[in-house]
Amino acid sequence: MRFNQNQYHIKVLYICAIVVATLLWLVPIAMMLSVSLMPPDVRSPSFGGIFLPRYSMYNYNLIFNEVPMFRYFLNSVAITVPSVLMVTFFSSLAAYAFSRLRFFGRDTWFLFLLLTLMLPIPTLVIPLFQISKTLHMYNTHWGLILPYTALGIPFAVIIFKSYFSSFPTDLENAAKIDGCGPWKIYRKIMLPLSTPSMSVVIIWQSMKSWNEFLLALVTIDKNSVKPLPLVPLIYSGQYMSRPGAMFAVLTVMTIPVLALYIFMQRYFMSGMTSGALKG
Repeated sequence: MRFNQNQYHIKVLYICAIVVATLLWLVPIAMMLSVSLMPPDVRSPSFGGIFLPRYSMYNYNLIFNEVPMFRYFLNSVAITVPSVLMVTFFSSLAAYAFSRLRFFGRDTWFLFLLLTLMLPIPTLVIPLFQISKTLHMYNTHWGLILPYTALGIPFAVIIFKSYFSSFPTDLENAAKIDGCGPWKIYRKIMLPLSTPSMSVVIIWQSMKSWNEFLLALVTIDKNSVKPLPLVPLIYSGQYMSRPGAMFAVLTVMTIPVLALYIFMQRYFMSGMTSGALKG
């Protein structure tokens, strides 16, 4: 009886911890939505920035009338989609080599890959800016696509490698008996079974590429190719600040990433329960 009571108390503690963590995560989102719906005659929201006396779509009408939001949205899509596809392909290919193939210096190369995760992005700003100018990629989408791909590959390789390493060798040996080479094993067996890890990589890289600000600020100053993260700068400055419009832009930026996460989570869960063979 006492054991059951202890289990009940632990379960209650877990539920309370989950509720507190959820509320802490929802408060900034509620503040963002509240400020974005702030009427023009209201200076600031009350009760910590969450509650307003009334709500208005004024700021959303403002940003879509003043700024070519659709063009900035397409620019972000044109930058994010190629970087996600390239990171997914190259990192899965490299992870398959690191986890299933034997070659000289494999562990050393993987160690070098891990060391790149220690580099903070601000230290790369000046070199990447000079490279983009030299290769005539300044004020182009490729000036962001290639750095985003290079910066996203190390983390994605770790995710794919840990998943590929969990596959039983019997699965690979059976494919070799049937005449499959390394490329066919990767394409026909490993990649289709890696849906959970692929979902993690796609969500993570989409979020990083979609929301990245510093490199976009340094390598792009042409309005026709600017991505969405640079739009809030229009509504903030030393002599002018419109927080309602700025937070409306941030809310619009958040919707695609949130929708992608909800969509990909379904595939993540189905991949986890699809019956893939694992050791």
